[in-house]
Amino acid sequence: MFSAAAWLRFLLVAIGGLIADLWSKHAAFAFLGYGPGSKIRVVIPHVLTLETTLNNGAVFGIGQGLAVLFILISLVAMAFVVYVFMSSLRRQWIIHVALGLILAGAMGNLYDRLFNHGRVRDFILLTHWPFDFNLADTMLCIGVPLLIINWLFQLRAVQK
Repeated sequence: MFSAAAWLRFLLVAIGGLIADLWSKHAAFAFLGYGPGSKIRVVIPHVLTLETTLNNGAVFGIGQGLAVLFILISLVAMAFVVYVFMSSLRRQWIIHVALGLILAGAMGNLYDRLFNHGRVRDFILLTHWPFDFNLADTMLCIGVPLLIINWLFQLRAVQK
């Protein structure tokens, strides 16, 4: 499929998301520091705190020390995202946006793993959520469900 509009949507979300993720990680670690003496900033009391952490694992800290495996999984996932995009129709803009978010999230965390000794920089902590995360994680957590919901609606429409 070649549609300039579809490519533009996909790439703007992917590149814009990657830039936002890398910039926010850099800014958080530059402003707050890391390790002994680092600062913690309460942004919204009882809701949102900024604190810097380095995650050697994957989501929720699972798989500590398996950076090479996570790098390989990220590369395969990114190739699959591009394949799904290439298989999509030009009018499926929700899929293009969702895939752009997923690609941005995968690239942001892959960048960290490659250039930060296998660790991912996290800095967002919600009061009632026990794990720190970053914008890349947020994009993944929006893109994947958006893609699934869209596919479920498409499946339902085909079954009618």
